[in-house]
Amino acid sequence: MKVHIRISPIAGFCEQRQEIEVVLKHGSKSEVETLLYNKLGVNPFNMEAIMFLLNGRGLEPREDVVFQDGDQLWLLPQLSGG
Repeated sequence: MKVHIRISPIAGFCEQRQEIEVVLKHGSKSEVETLLYNKLGVNPFNMEAIMFLLNGRGLEPREDVVFQDGDQLWLLPQLSGG
């Protein structure tokens, strides 16, 4: 299955906006994290610094999901507010 990933500039991960399309075998979030590590050098232990939006819905840092063909995944810097 193909998943389209849009990555916003995130300090320590990537300097500029990127768009990549990945082909997944199993469709798990851990598979996406492994691909991000292999393609971008994103350390899987620092994934909590990244906010995941799947088709516009926010995912919890430890939430396990199964991606479907054509899903849109956005990676944004984790926001915290008061």
